[in-house]
Amino acid sequence: LQKTIPPPAQLQFAIDQSGTGKEATVLQLLSLAKDLPAVECSNCGNVECLDGQGVVGIGQFTVGLKLRVNKSCANWDGGQFAGIVFTVNSVDKDNNTVHVRGGISSPIVWQNIPTFCYGCS
Repeated sequence: LQKTIPPPAQLQFAIDQSGTGKEATVLQLLSLAKDLPAVECSNCGNVECLDGQGVVGIGQFTVGLKLRVNKSCANWDGGQFAGIVFTVNSVDKDNNTVHVRGGISSPIVWQNIPTFCYGCS
């Protein structure tokens, strides 16, 4: 329940069930949901999703991570490529670079600006 209905919408969910004969079931589900652990983003791994924020530090890059080019970074002509979602194929920790589709290799930082942002949504 917590994965499909975020806490702010749970009250509306309960209200919508009013008068349907499902009220007791809804209250029981909501009481169980409050004890569930917070749900992490399936891409960035954080409870509060980092979508659109710069990926800082080579340790944050993992194979399979979805990225977008940082519009503020001149390395990729950010505006031209910003809408494209890239997936990390490999990480080169020795050279602080990541490899994305098509065998493209890119530094994780260019002129002190993160090259990529999380592309979670």
